[in-house]
Amino acid sequence: MKMKGKSFSLLIGAGFAALLYDPFPTLAATAPDLGQAKSFGVLAASAVTNTGPSVIIGDLGISPNNASSVTGFPPGQVIGATHFADAVALQAQNDVTTAYNDLASQGCNTTISADLGGMTLIPGVYCSPPASSMGLTGTVTLDAQGNPNAVFIFQIGSTLTTASNSLVRVINGGQSCNVFWQIGSSATLGTGTTFAGNILALASITLTTGASANGRALARTGAVTLDGSTVSVCSPASNTPTLGKAFSPATINAGGVSTLTITLSNPTATVATLTAPLVDTLPSGVVIAPTPNVSTTCGGVGAPVAVAGGSTVTLPAGRSIPANGSCTLTVSVTAAIGGSYIDILSVGALVTTGGTNAAPAVATLTVVPPGSANTPTLGKAFSPATINAGGVSTLTITLTNPNAAVATLTASLIDTLPSGVVIAPTPNVSTTCGGVGAPVAVAGGSTVTLPAGRSIPANGSCTLTVDVTAAIGGSYTDTLLANALMTSNGNNAGPAVATLTVIPPLAAASIPTLSEWAMIMLAGLLVLFGVAGIRRHAR
Repeated sequence: MKMKGKSFSLLIGAGFAALLYDPFPTLAATAPDLGQAKSFGVLAASAVTNTGPSVIIGDLGISPNNASSVTGFPPGQVIGATHFADAVALQAQNDVTTAYNDLASQGCNTTISADLGGMTLIPGVYCSPPASSMGLTGTVTLDAQGNPNAVFIFQIGSTLTTASNSLVRVINGGQSCNVFWQIGSSATLGTGTTFAGNILALASITLTTGASANGRALARTGAVTLDGSTVSVCSPASNTPTLGKAFSPATINAGGVSTLTITLSNPTATVATLTAPLVDTLPSGVVIAPTPNVSTTCGGVGAPVAVAGGSTVTLPAGRSIPANGSCTLTVSVTAAIGGSYIDILSVGALVTTGGTNAAPAVATLTVVPPGSANTPTLGKAFSPATINAGGVSTLTITLTNPNAAVATLTASLIDTLPSGVVIAPTPNVSTTCGGVGAPVAVAGGSTVTLPAGRSIPANGSCTLTVDVTAAIGGSYTDTLLANALMTSNGNNAGPAVATLTVIPPLAAASIPTLSEWAMIMLAGLLVLFGVAGIRRHAR
């Protein structure tokens, strides 16, 4: 069919407009749909085996095997749902297979035959030589080049193995959720590795001592093995309302009182009204304090509810979150028994006219038991727990020593921030802990360190603080595992977990910049010139 001149010129102009206006052209790599598997931090087929105080922030599942093939929980903790040989786990496995095949079918942009360590890679599809393995020793940097939708795919014919303390860094606006590792055999993350992305392995996945992954560990036919490890389901940027939470103070003595603050944020230009109550169920062992002091700054009507000695705090339906703003729900809580208590508000807990929260909110309350025969503990919190993209929050790590003797650090305490969170341009790193040796945090870096030799006072506590920031919206979970704090009086027995919620810019993608307006005008001129040229030619 022959196209008329005017229609043809409009089509050409529209094509130019699309090319010019789109600030992030289509990339070769395309993220697959994980379907039901999105909510799973760990999903296996034959077994899930855990040793030590591992933490899974997300769902845990197995299919076709059942609960008898899942061991080590506790001491491992699952901050999410469990699905053992049920319909949800089966569908998740089917969706993993579909996503795995999608990843395997995408054309390879670059073949990598060397170790990934030391490389800086841009978005695309990277593959190993046929039937070969891929390794990581040190740090690989994935540079999204300012595009939050940038996708990185690694097609590995055989095994993926990382050396101890290896690191996957995602920078310049990239998101761990958009990193995919399609592995033809098995994956092994070495001791202390900090990993980013979704691992989809045909066989098994092993996280050795202290390894952590911000993404997912999805094994199609084999097992997932953890050893004092952390797996946090990554959360993409979202323009729906978000939740953040924090305890203050994050560490208390048994019987003491802490204030739990839940922050509800709304990044849109329309008020978000709760269409269902927001209910936070405290972890077992933590209860509402004798004087609850429950209050809210959220608009609307309906009193928040928290009963002394009870286990829940509720913000009723009808309350609202202001446009382009946030509000809080606060309540006083206490615990009689020492321990590390992890409080979670799951995905979908906040239901509003503007949508639901796409990421969980997690906070840890550390309770120091009475007596002098107890080991030091760790607590952590972000303040504020919710910031706008590009904003700054202060991370406070609290070290507590319940003994009558000073506890001296015998090894450095190192907190590796979740991928996407970095040390702020002005780190403001400081410590109140005794001893010598400067705490270390480099602007733009991913770690904060309290050196060996620092000390925690007898029957007391001290802090390590640093300012952090994040450029991309999402929910970022920071975890210090058991035994991260090593002292002359012993190590911390439980993990410390805190969530930083980052609100994406309001409709940033829908408001053209000056340069984009110029591109749109240029595209329009191309259309006009095309029409005029065809008319002159017709004459």
